[in-house]
This record gives sequence, C-alpha cells and structure tokens, in this order.
Amino acid sequence: MKIMDRGRLRRSCLALAFASASTLAASSNPLGPDTVARFDAVLAGGLPATIATGQPPALGSSPGTTSPAGELTIRTRLASRATFSDGAAAELYDVRFRGDDAVAVRRGDSLRISSIDGQVMHTTAFTSGHELPIEVHTPLAGLPASESDALDEEPPRDPDELSADPVADEGESRDLHVLAFVHDDVVLDDDAVFERFFAWWVKRMEFDVLEDRKVHVHLRRTIPGLTDPSYGYKGALFHWARAVREYTDPHLPTSAGIRSIRSILLVKGREVEPRAAGIADHQPGSLAMASIAGSIVVPAHEIGHTMGASHDHAERRFTGPFSTCDTIMYRVDPTVPCKAYSLPNVRLIRDTMRYKRGY
Repeated sequence: MKIMDRGRLRRSCLALAFASASTLAASSNPLGPDTVARFDAVLAGGLPATIATGQPPALGSSPGTTSPAGELTIRTRLASRATFSDGAAAELYDVRFRGDDAVAVRRGDSLRISSIDGQVMHTTAFTSGHELPIEVHTPLAGLPASESDALDEEPPRDPDELSADPVADEGESRDLHVLAFVHDDVVLDDDAVFERFFAWWVKRMEFDVLEDRKVHVHLRRTIPGLTDPSYGYKGALFHWARAVREYTDPHLPTSAGIRSIRSILLVKGREVEPRAAGIADHQPGSLAMASIAGSIVVPAHEIGHTMGASHDHAERRFTGPFSTCDTIMYRVDPTVPCKAYSLPNVRLIRDTMRYKRGY
C-alpha cells in the first residue's frame, strides 16, 4: 500500500473541502445565478430583503472574467403601479442598489433598476435566464428647455371652479391616475420614458406628497388624434384638449369610478408652445403638454401645476458648500433638479387633492 506524503494529503483535503463548500453553496441557492428569479423568490419571504446581483466584467478584463456581485436591498413594494403602452402592468419597488437609492421596475421577464446621480441616469437591466445585466449611463443635461430657458408661464387660476378635485363618492377611487400620451415623434421606448420622467416621481409622490393614496402612471402610444397632433404654436394645448376629453381609456379599471385623472402629452420638440417647454390648462387643472428634450422634471412640473403647485412656492436649495438644486416647480430650467416639490407646494397639492380628508 502506497503511503501519501503529507503535502499531497493536505492538498487533497483542501480540494475536498472546497468542493463540499461549493456544493453547499449551490444547494442553498437553488435558483442559480438568475437575478430576476432571486428577486422574485425573496419577495415571498417578506421585505426588506437583500440579494447579490451579477455585474458585467470591467472594461479591459479577460474573456470569462467575473465581476464582484452588487448588493440589491429591496426595502418595500410601492402601492402605486404603472401600465405600459402594450398593456403590461409593472410593479415598483423602493430599493438600494450598489449603495445608491433607486427604483426597481419589475415587468414581464425584466427587472430594471434606475437611479439618478446629478445629471446622469444609471440603469441596470436584468432579464430572466441571464445573469449579467445591461448597464446604461445616460446624461440628462439635454438642451435648454426653450429659447428663454423658462419652462413655462404660470397657467391661469380658477379658484371658484377648480379649487380642489371633486369629492369621491363612496366606492369611488381617490387614487391619482396619470395618462401619459407619448407623441409619435418620441423615439425613446416605454422603459426609458418611464424611468427618466416617472419612476422617481411616483416614488416621491407616494412617500412625501400623497401618502394616503396610490399614484398610477399609464403610458399610451399610437392613438390617432391623441399622439400625433402638431404643436409648437399658440393654442396647441387647447386643440389637443378637445381630443383628449373625448377619449375613454379601455384599460383603466371600471369596477370603481375614478375622480382624479391627469392627462399629459410628451413630445420630442423643445417647445410645446412658443417659448414654453411645457404648459398646463389651469392651476389646478387636468391637462398638460411637456417636452422631453430638456430637464427630466418638465412633466412633473406641468402635472404639479394641474395639482395646484406654483412657481412662487418653488425653492433653490443648498446641498453643499458650492452646490444647489432646484425644486420641481422652479420656473427656470434647473441645472440640477432636486426631484422634489417644496414643502409649500406639497401643501398646495394636498389641498387640491383633499389629502387625508376622506371621501
């Protein structure tokens, strides 16, 4: 019988231990390396929960090289929802990803995580059956909102007729529904439109502004008369308003009436009307148009007007010794948006929407 020397014996034991540990790790993660599957699995166990996600190899790395996992903490599921133009519903989550606050959108076989750092949007897209995600980093500076750098003019006020949304009757929904009609000239897909202009806004609305209800966004495309109108001239909103008021959305819930609906048209061009990146019908009101060529806050700015928010109550906030950000209702195209309404504008929105005042 051949006697194994001590060195070979030690190497064999280490190899056996490593193999056992690998087998144990694999058995404790039966879902394998699929991040989307792991995401879905932890939801059943309750939130918050944390999972590791794969990252693409670093630039210049050798083929087959793996990158360290990025940590994803799912803090809570938002009560608000979104529907895309294909009719598919999306669930939204408040998450922390690689150390940054973010929003996760789970739809179909995809999981997309987006965060905004200054004027850059970071998007990580996972797909079922694939571990390595697609990473996209999009500059958001864009063009100035309009030739005057002003987002819009303050819309007319009608305090007698439009002081607040109608009181919901018993059985009617008091949730806010935003119908976002995407103009035919917009080349961004639904994922990009929602992440840039709505995902972060829905999260802020649910957490900071209207905690007493849900805020749903519904993307709509390719509807003759609604997504193909001309614009850029005085009266464009008025002419579009006649078409949208006759529209009945086939996908909105019919089991209960909906009292709070805002409709907005998103366009590619810099100006929806002369010298204006956006426009709302009244303050408060129900209709708006917004350019997506400039700041990411333009749609939120115009929807804010329809909920009673005003330029006069916007703020420029100091975020550091040499840095500032502008709240959503700031009249001039913000260099760095705060992605939040000022507290005075939050109060105006709550008054309009009858915040915590029951039915």
